Amino acid sequence: MQIKLVKRKVAVIIFYDNKGDILLQDRKNYSKHGEEYGFFGGKMEGEETPEQALKREMREELELDIKDYKLFKTYRRIIPEINRDVIMNVFLSKIPDISSLKVNEGGLAFMKFKDSFKLKMLPGNVELLKEIYKFLKKRGEIKCN
Repeated sequence: MQIKLVKRKVAVIIFYDNKGDILLQDRKNYSKHGEEYGFFGGKMEGEETPEQALKREMREELELDIKDYKLFKTYRRIIPEINRDVIMNVFLSKIPDISSLKVNEGGLAFMKFKDSFKLKMLPGNVELLKEIYKFLKKRGEIKCN
């Protein structure tokens, strides 16, 4: 018998700076599927566009009125470990002023990009971080190793 996957459309964001640092969501006390770290953002609701969902999620999770962001890519990812068929809208943005953020879901995890490659995340997320890191390095948006 085949299990029907739950379909989801999500908008998530990865915050970074030119020194090779990133800001992720610490989910150790907020995990839904056993992951310890994840991306800020979440499920698109109703007829929301990815951009509308991202802005809503940033207000809900960080009380951040995000304005400067760009779409990295949109792709479909099957995650059988959590029974999901996900359309991922992945955005990138510079790290905001951390002192101004009010974290309402999970916590802040500030680290070097390369350190994130060893984290316990949902399947595929570490590979996505590696792809983003290579992309940003190639474009000269990350200036160090």
